[in-house]
Amino acid sequence: MALRSDAIRRNAPEALPLYLSGAVTEEDFGKPLVLVHSTFGQSHPGSYHLDRLVRQATLGIHESGGAAFSFTTTDLCDGVATGHDGMNYVLPSRDYISGIIEAYVQGHAFDGAVLVASCDKAMPAVLMAVARMRADIPAVVVPGGSGGIGSCYLLSGDIAQTFARVEAGMETIEDLLHVQRHSLPCEGACQYMGTASTMQVMAESLGLAPPTSALAPANERYVLTAARQAGLLIMDLHRRNIRAGDILSEASLRNAVVIHQATGGSTNALLHLPAIAAAAGLEFDVRLFDEIGQKVPYLTNLHSAGEYASRQFWYAGGVQRVIALLADSGLLEMNALTVTGKTIRQNLDDVWASDFFRTGEGYLSNYATRDRSRSLVRTDVIRSAEDSGNTYGSVAILYGNLAPEGAVFKYSACDPAMYEHRGRAVVFESEEDCFAAVTGLQVEPGDVLIVRNEGPASCGMPELFNTSSAIVAIPQYRSSIALITDGRFSGATAGPVIGHVSPEAASGGPIAFVESGDIVEISVSRRSLNIVAVREGFSSGGDVARILMQRQSAWQPPPRRYTSGILGAYTRLATSPMKGAYMSGE
Repeated sequence: MALRSDAIRRNAPEALPLYLSGAVTEEDFGKPLVLVHSTFGQSHPGSYHLDRLVRQATLGIHESGGAAFSFTTTDLCDGVATGHDGMNYVLPSRDYISGIIEAYVQGHAFDGAVLVASCDKAMPAVLMAVARMRADIPAVVVPGGSGGIGSCYLLSGDIAQTFARVEAGMETIEDLLHVQRHSLPCEGACQYMGTASTMQVMAESLGLAPPTSALAPANERYVLTAARQAGLLIMDLHRRNIRAGDILSEASLRNAVVIHQATGGSTNALLHLPAIAAAAGLEFDVRLFDEIGQKVPYLTNLHSAGEYASRQFWYAGGVQRVIALLADSGLLEMNALTVTGKTIRQNLDDVWASDFFRTGEGYLSNYATRDRSRSLVRTDVIRSAEDSGNTYGSVAILYGNLAPEGAVFKYSACDPAMYEHRGRAVVFESEEDCFAAVTGLQVEPGDVLIVRNEGPASCGMPELFNTSSAIVAIPQYRSSIALITDGRFSGATAGPVIGHVSPEAASGGPIAFVESGDIVEISVSRRSLNIVAVREGFSSGGDVARILMQRQSAWQPPPRRYTSGILGAYTRLATSPMKGAYMSGE
C-alpha cells in the first residue's frame, strides 16, 4: 500500500538520519508513520495525565505494525483565565491548536493520527483538525476522561458561586478556601456537563472516539484501555483505507446534536460543532440545535443543570446508554460509521454483549444520592426516555431586534420563571463592571443586564463565568435577573443568561445601541429577544425601530482593541458566533 509518508522517504533525504538520531530504527521508518498528539502539560487537571494515554496509544500503534511519533501542544485553562483579560485568548486558542495539529500532519506527511485531549478548547481543536484532514488520513480521538468528585459532592463548578457569595458578603473566605481545597481531588476534566465534558461526549457521538471512552474516570484504568485501543484502531483504519471523512458527515453531526440535547450539553458546543462542520466543508445550521431539541427528551440529571457528576454519567452508561435509550426513536442515524470500522448500531450491540453497563452500575451504587437516602441507580443520572419527568429540549435559539442573527439560551439550566421575562436594561461595557454591580447588590430584581463588546471581533469572545455564577449564587437574583451578552458562557453556567448575541456590538449589531432604561423582553415560547420599549418613552414597534435607527446612525465603531499578535489576527478573521466564531479568510 502506498503511504503518504513516502513523500518524505523519496524527497527528504535528511528525514532518515533525523529520525535515526532519536532512536527510531530504519525498520520503523519504513512503517506507516502515525502522529500521536496530546495536550499534555501542567495547565490544568485535564492535561496532567495525558502523557500516560500517549504511551498506551503508542504501544497500540507499535503492536499493530505502525511507528508512533508523539507531539504536544498544551491548552489553556478556562478556570485560570477567568476574571481577567487572559480569558480573551481562550477561544482563539482553539483555532491555533487545530492549526498546529494540521501543520504537524501535513509538514511530516503522517499516515494517520491519534489525538489525545480532555478539555474545553483542546477537544474542539482536535475535532476541527480531524475535519480539516478528513480526506488525507484516518484519525482517532482519545478523550482524557473525567475528574473525581470532591468531598460531600463538591464540584469545581461550586467554586465560582462560593466566590461570588464571599464578594457579596454572604459567606466567609474560610468557606471559599474549603471549596477550593476539596473540590478537585485528582486529574481529569471538570466534573460537570461543562464544555470539556460536552466535547468529550461530542467526540464519541460523532463516531471519532472509541465507544465508551468519553468521560471515563481519568484516574482509573479505563482511559488507558481506551488509549491502547485507539492505537490498534488507527492501524486498522489505515489498512482498510477508512479516512476521517468517511466518518465525519452530516449524519454524524446530526447525531451529535441529538446527544447534545439529550444530555443538556454546554452552549459552547453551538460554537464548536458549526466550526467543525465548516472545517469539513459540511452544511450545518446552528438552528438545528433548537429544531432537534424540541424532539429529543432531556435525559440527564447532571450538574450544573442537575445534581450529579460527569463520571457518574459514565458509570450510568455514558454516551452508549443515551444511544441505547434513543436507538429506536428514529432520531439517530444508527448506520453512521465510526472509528471501530463499525456502525453506531454495531458498536452498541458490542457494548450490550460486554459487561460495561453492568460494571458501571456497580460502580454507581458505591455513591449515595444527594440526600444520602440510598445508593445511586442509573435512572438517577440518566433517565429513561419514557420518564414522565422529562422535558424536551435544552437550548433555544432566540431572534429579534436585539439579535437579528440569533442568540443562545440554555433554558434547561434556568428557573422556568425566567422563560418569559420583561425588564429594564442596565448596560455595561465590561464584565468586570457588571460583576461588581451584581456582587455589590447594585442592580434590582427584574433588571436585564447587558454586557457588550465581548464578541469574537472585539476581544476574542471571553466567557462571563464569574458574573453568571454570581447571579445564580445570590438568592434574590437567581430567578429575577437576566444577563445578555455578545460574549459566551462557561459550560458550568446556570441561570437566566443569554449569549452569542449576533451580530455582536463591534460589528454594529443592535446590542451596540441598547441604552440603560430600555425595556427588553425574553420569550422562550416565541423564541424571541427584543427591545420592546426605549427609554425615550416609546413602546410601539415602529417607534422603537425608528429610535434604534437614529442611534445606529450616530454610532461609531470602537477602535480595535487588538491590532497585533494572535488576538489581532483572530479578531480580524473570526466569523459570527452563530457560524462558529472560527478564523476564516473569506
